[in-house]
Amino acid sequence: MPRIIMHIDMNSYFASVEQQANPFLRGRSVGVCSYLSPGGCIIASSAEAKARGIKTGCRADKARILDPDVVLLENEPAKYRSTTEKIFAILKSYSGTIEPYSIDEAFIDLTGWVSDYAKAACLAREIQSRIKDEVGEWLNCSIGISWTKFLAKFAGDIAPKKGVLTIDSNEKLVEVLRDRPLCDAWGINVRTEARLNILGIKDLLDLRNFREDKIRHSLGRYGQYLWSNVNGIEISQVSDGSPAPKSIGHSYCLPKKTTDKKYLSQVLYKLCEKTGRRLRGNGLEASSMHIGWSYIRDGGYFRSFKTKEKLFTTEEIFRHANQVLEKTQLIMPVRMLAVSVGTLLPVTSQLSLFEDYISKKELSLAIDKINDKYREYTVVRGQMFNTGDMARDRIGFRKIG
Repeated sequence: MPRIIMHIDMNSYFASVEQQANPFLRGRSVGVCSYLSPGGCIIASSAEAKARGIKTGCRADKARILDPDVVLLENEPAKYRSTTEKIFAILKSYSGTIEPYSIDEAFIDLTGWVSDYAKAACLAREIQSRIKDEVGEWLNCSIGISWTKFLAKFAGDIAPKKGVLTIDSNEKLVEVLRDRPLCDAWGINVRTEARLNILGIKDLLDLRNFREDKIRHSLGRYGQYLWSNVNGIEISQVSDGSPAPKSIGHSYCLPKKTTDKKYLSQVLYKLCEKTGRRLRGNGLEASSMHIGWSYIRDGGYFRSFKTKEKLFTTEEIFRHANQVLEKTQLIMPVRMLAVSVGTLLPVTSQLSLFEDYISKKELSLAIDKINDKYREYTVVRGQMFNTGDMARDRIGFRKIG
């Protein structure tokens, strides 16, 4: 029996959810923004908006130039998560192994659930119909099917919108790889493409036909990983549930560009609190962190470092991050702040010998529980007063390899 992996990708997801919720938006150019201000970024655009050149990452003010009639909406994470839960409930009725890839994508291992690729394709069309019937008529998805995760996602990425594409043989794989740009493949960015070009690899079929030992010698294990992917060699299995994160963090594009360190410190504290909440919610502690900011032009400042102690509480994360902010001269107004923690491990049972540290850990967990039970920021620390509009809840576009 062949391995059968399905990849599902919702089309123009956040914008489609908004159009589903409000029929007056259907057929119109819609952009979902990180926040509503001229400098806010489009994080999702409807098919109509994309046709007018409004794509992910486009600034709100530029979007209005491209289409004066565009409807810009601030994102509503709770609405998108609720819709995703309904979609995943449908997917779980077809297999016991569902792996979320992001809020709008998932892998399904159908091996043993269907006998061949033709039946899998029929099932894919059934899933598309059920999503429209049971969740929302304006919600569409593209579906890819193959024998590895990479090929299933690749098929889904190149499938037509609302379509189903199956790669069920090496002959079909060669056909779809021929003349296909390298950057069409999952895991190949512009820098990797340039390195492959130096080796004489111009498209994905060239990559498939390249000698494995040569690409491993030139690009190391990552080169072998890419070669294995396009040769249909399985690298990773579909796992039930989300993988453990390698890092946890948040960023915020400031509505007002500034060099005011007092204001930036307030924003930074809220980012550290959001990061700490997720860290503690996953039962993890960290021993490295990254902090940085982007200026209004000409790059920014970014620093990564290890910490002597394990990071668990918001105060610990903020103390390290704020030290960097305070000690660094801002050469121009800041437009974006970011903080993340890494080197994550499960919280150890061995607590600090200092009672003060133990009580801070317990206090952090107690505040988290209250906010979980009632609503976010029911209880806040003093540093977070008057920060209600700063770094509000956002949807993370986590991707896994």
